[in-house]
Amino acid sequence: MQYSADYFRKKYKILFEKLLQKEGFVDAIKTARKELTIPVEKGFTNSSDLAQHLLKKLTKSERESVFILSFIERFEIENHIRVSEDDREDFFRYFMKNKKGKDSSIAITIYLQGIIEDHNNLFTSNAILREYKFFSKLSPIVFKLFNKYWGVDLLDELVTVHFVEKYLFLGEDGVNHYIREKVSCHHCKYIGVDHFSPDRHDMQGKDEGAFSKNYIFNKRFVRRLSQHFNSVFLIIKPYATKELVIQYIKDNWDDLKEHITEKNTFYKQFDVHPSVIKERDSEKNRLVYELNKLSKKELLKRYKGKNDFSHRGVYKEAIVSAILDEEYKINMSSDAVKKSASRFAKSIKLQGMPKDIRDI
Repeated sequence: MQYSADYFRKKYKILFEKLLQKEGFVDAIKTARKELTIPVEKGFTNSSDLAQHLLKKLTKSERESVFILSFIERFEIENHIRVSEDDREDFFRYFMKNKKGKDSSIAITIYLQGIIEDHNNLFTSNAILREYKFFSKLSPIVFKLFNKYWGVDLLDELVTVHFVEKYLFLGEDGVNHYIREKVSCHHCKYIGVDHFSPDRHDMQGKDEGAFSKNYIFNKRFVRRLSQHFNSVFLIIKPYATKELVIQYIKDNWDDLKEHITEKNTFYKQFDVHPSVIKERDSEKNRLVYELNKLSKKELLKRYKGKNDFSHRGVYKEAIVSAILDEEYKINMSSDAVKKSASRFAKSIKLQGMPKDIRDI
């Protein structure tokens, strides 16, 4: 299968490598870890260690609240429902019966661990937890990092902010776990393709009925939808079949693609081609970039070969080319060195604000 889990795993890893290479990103992560008093070099070893750390940050009343939440989750799973006011008495009986003899610390740790490992939702933005004293500091730190280092070359904002959160708290192992969970889910693995289905919570005018003139999207849903201004929507009615949808895409792909191409001008202002996530030799490109940053004088000291590059008219790219060939067995011309170093420098720079889509 062309678009297998392995295919997407490679694409996610390429995007993460691009984030890691952003100038100052790793140092900023370490500074944030120090501020949060978590292991500076690699973050926590696993989600269990992180959950135990977070448990210690909860106040007594917060612990009691999370303990109850852990039982609500169990109750919902066991009964295949979402708890509402109507279920209050049933849940209270369930809670009083099952809490006896239970170690609240274990229950809370397991509950927090599940939230941390969720590949769809950020644990630092959990609607309930972020109201707690210590948790309230986490989301602003994550989004400050995200806002500074995300650029259109990283494509998907949600994937990038997950990378930031997981790398901040759990290092590369946390990111790799997120990627594994992401690509194992047939709903979630696709990059650039998703679906949504509005429900009554996305609508206003509910009291007037589904087909009234006031039954329209509410502000929350409009904000959510507006994040996808650079997308083309496919609307599927309940009475459409799978075969019909596939045939529609085949028949109309040229038109869909034309609309997508028009959107791509938004990315091209930064020389980004979002339809292709290319695998590159990051280590080699960084080596070329780091060598080419050196002055000619520094390169002459660095060069151990027999060629004489000291006379006038010899550009430093020629020395870099010789070092690559003689020390690393990498064959690159002077011109290729210059282009490679320039591309890498551009890729790690933080991007400015993009133009408004209407101006393109």
